[in-house]
Amino acid sequence: MRLFLVVLGGRTAGCNIELHDVRFVVGEAIEATFPALREQWFGRRRGLHLDRYVAVERADGHRVSLRREPFAGSERLWFVNMGAYDPRQMAELHAFGLIVAGSPRAARARAKRQWLLGADQAHTDYLRAVDDCLALESVAGWHLHLSADSSAAAEPLVPDWYGYRLIDRA
Repeated sequence: MRLFLVVLGGRTAGCNIELHDVRFVVGEAIEATFPALREQWFGRRRGLHLDRYVAVERADGHRVSLRREPFAGSERLWFVNMGAYDPRQMAELHAFGLIVAGSPRAARARAKRQWLLGADQAHTDYLRAVDDCLALESVAGWHLHLSADSSAAAEPLVPDWYGYRLIDRA
């Protein structure tokens, strides 16, 4: 099984522009996750699409694996989404990624030191432990395990695929 970080795009009643959400799902291949992604989407089914995805196998100096038993380590994999502003742009700026840290506070601090440098009023919008998401929401019984791996240095998330792929129909 593989862990995927997926950026979904779509619409909901009353919105004027396309909305996006980040979801974590587990499957042998991205196509196997489509039913779960459709179920997790909060908006209209029609037009629901993938914008990009990545199989999360390494993150922040660690190898990431999935196992049935809980992880006993003290560090966790955190998904951090930061927002900021640029006075020359109408849209809010965002950067997100995965950070291995022992606490939400440590993950936030590292993200603020690394992302959106030079932007005005940088703030952390959302922080969540991915292992809690998977254990409680995505696939019961799958847990993230982290092991130090020098070849998995801190690098930005690069999508395995990006574009526009409709997944609104079964």
